[in-house]
Amino acid sequence: MSKELTLTVISPDKILYQGKAESVILPGSVGYFGILPGHATLVSQLDFGLIKLHTAGKEFRIAIDGGFCEVRNDQIRVLTEGGDSEDDLSHDHAVELLEEAEALPLSKDKEILLKKAKVRILLHER
Repeated sequence: MSKELTLTVISPDKILYQGKAESVILPGSVGYFGILPGHATLVSQLDFGLIKLHTAGKEFRIAIDGGFCEVRNDQIRVLTEGGDSEDDLSHDHAVELLEEAEALPLSKDKEILLKKAKVRILLHER
């Protein structure tokens, strides 16, 4: 049995992450769940949230805007509508996104933009 997972996170714009991980936590549609090497085959819907991957004693985070994941043979593939890594977006920019979303009139778009902004802010909080 392998002691590592291979994680690939893809948005329509770019590959957000591709590499190895010892464990991965994903934002499922009914709550967060973890994946370790040897996990059973799984397909799941994902919600707005953070993917947390652990490798070499470090945690790396990726904000995603929902999507789907497939787990099979120690490979995790995530397809998301959008996302950012900690390196892609500063905390200050995430706060600006939240302020812009809060200034919008009440609508479904506003709700989505608020979720996106709040997840981006979580990227930088430990």
